[in-house]
Amino acid sequence: MSETARQLSPCTRAQRDDELGCNPGQIIELLSDDDARAVFLSADEPTTVRELAAEHDLPLSTAYRKVDRLHESGLLTNLNRQSGETPAIYVRSADHVSVTYDEPIRIECVRNGKTLYCEH
Repeated sequence: MSETARQLSPCTRAQRDDELGCNPGQIIELLSDDDARAVFLSADEPTTVRELAAEHDLPLSTAYRKVDRLHESGLLTNLNRQSGETPAIYVRSADHVSVTYDEPIRIECVRNGKTLYCEH
């Protein structure tokens, strides 16, 4: 068994519907979308939707849809979950995401140095 294979852990949160879990089908769809993938990759530092829209030359409504879907899928985390006057700030939930298109499809996410995976 390779060293890499021993370090992998199944994502036990894969069926949850919040930002702590993941949604494999939605992750694959989002990472296939050029704009959503670009937004995900650029959120390596805390940022607002308005900043992401400006950076990627996206209409604000499109940027909000992309960020909402990335958040729902578990790829982005909202750092200030409270609503109010302050704009929401988002950051990537995973340091690295890879998708292997075998049967079954496998998604690996590196979070805080730990590799988690789920299969779809």
